[in-house]
Amino acid sequence: MKLHSIAYVLLALFVAFVLEHFQLPEVIDWFQPAWVMLVVTAAVLAAPSVFGLWLAIPLGLMLDVEKNTLLGLHVILVAMHIYLLQLLYRRMYLFNVLQQSAVLFLMVLAEQIIHYWAMAVMREDMMPVMLLAPALTSAVLWPWMYVLVYRSLQRMESA
Repeated sequence: MKLHSIAYVLLALFVAFVLEHFQLPEVIDWFQPAWVMLVVTAAVLAAPSVFGLWLAIPLGLMLDVEKNTLLGLHVILVAMHIYLLQLLYRRMYLFNVLQQSAVLFLMVLAEQIIHYWAMAVMREDMMPVMLLAPALTSAVLWPWMYVLVYRSLQRMESA
């Protein structure tokens, strides 16, 4: 992978962290997509040998600090996400974009459930949250992210 492709992924990750930090209006706050996971998915699918499990530690720690959660929780979630993507890499490559969206929906939903369970164990005052909304929003945004990041990385590599 070329250096400018890696710089493009790092820029996309920076933008994803900024978008993850934006506060939405209270009415649609539960529909905040998993921006970082979308970019990680595109990066791992574009170059699974370059963007591997090593990416989980810095990204997970930054997400833990940004979201004020248990230190290491997002490391485990991002590592699980990358591991599943690398495990399903050949199949995901053959899927069309809608099938990839369905797989991404299930992966983000599993991460949301694990995150909620971990926070419920640590805090007594957990209020119920909408677990399907971020996963659904992420799945709906995947075709756009697929074109923007994944196809751009493929074009950079072929040029």
